[in-house]
Amino acid sequence: MPLEKQVWDVMSTSFKSVTPETTLKEACTILADLRGEKEMAPGLVVSRASGEYLGVLSVKDILRHLNFIYDQSLRERESWLDRLLDPHTAEGLLSVNDVMVRFDISVRPNQRIIEAIRLMLDEDLDLVPVWDSGRIIGVVHGDTILREISRLMPAA
Repeated sequence: MPLEKQVWDVMSTSFKSVTPETTLKEACTILADLRGEKEMAPGLVVSRASGEYLGVLSVKDILRHLNFIYDQSLRERESWLDRLLDPHTAEGLLSVNDVMVRFDISVRPNQRIIEAIRLMLDEDLDLVPVWDSGRIIGVVHGDTILREISRLMPAA
């Protein structure tokens, strides 16, 4: 059964990490560049320069924030893009720290895939970091789980 397999069977050890001080613009550039790479998660692991895991930054987090800026700009009758790009506004100085999801959510490599799925659903995440021996060793994301399930299911 595919969902009985363990996280290490579907995790990717290829992932990008940024620090909380990384600008939001730089994080968007990194995420956009990842779109063409195979087995790259739609998000970034956020860690301090020391390697301490802090959370994740997903495309959804950035889109939520853009929606907030847009709504705020409409109320204040300003251009949302001008507001976002102006280096003298709070939005123009945004960093990953301002937008990232801050929680210490991760899975262990020996957990079952179904446990990772439940965590992703409960926390509305596209990717979950895999934690082992005091560090992030990979990520699991929904696309990889779907590929594994389709690969293991018998053809109709």
